[in-house]
Amino acid sequence: MRKRLFAVLMLLTLALTACGGDDYTTVFTDVNTVEGVTMALKQDTLKGSRATFILTNDSDEDVYLDPVEFHLEKKNRDGVWEENIGTRVSEWKRDTTETIPAGTSIEREVDWKGLCGSINSGEHRVVLIVNDQPIACEFEK
Repeated sequence: MRKRLFAVLMLLTLALTACGGDDYTTVFTDVNTVEGVTMALKQDTLKGSRATFILTNDSDEDVYLDPVEFHLEKKNRDGVWEENIGTRVSEWKRDTTETIPAGTSIEREVDWKGLCGSINSGEHRVVLIVNDQPIACEFEK
């Protein structure tokens, strides 16, 4: 009986903690700080469940992209970016990286449907990790 009560209390605590208002505020206060690296939405690729982005490395050095991690965010009515909870995973990092050579561009499709479904209208951004720093592209749907 005691174990059940303890388990119920733990679940209730977790549920209440996960539903707090600030839980979705982005952790990325500074984005696009990797010099010479930019990200843009590829024309005519935005769908409710995915989009293709062009990462351009105009620097003189190779940069490294985490091929797995991405974050999908939406700007709320107060102008604050909020991360879609489906793409918030604390331990995304993998042991592999993808190189973006100096002076080149690559395309990266980001498919968020499996993690958080389709997006609705509003101002959104996708954040990718390059050289362990967030690179973001904002777009409207």
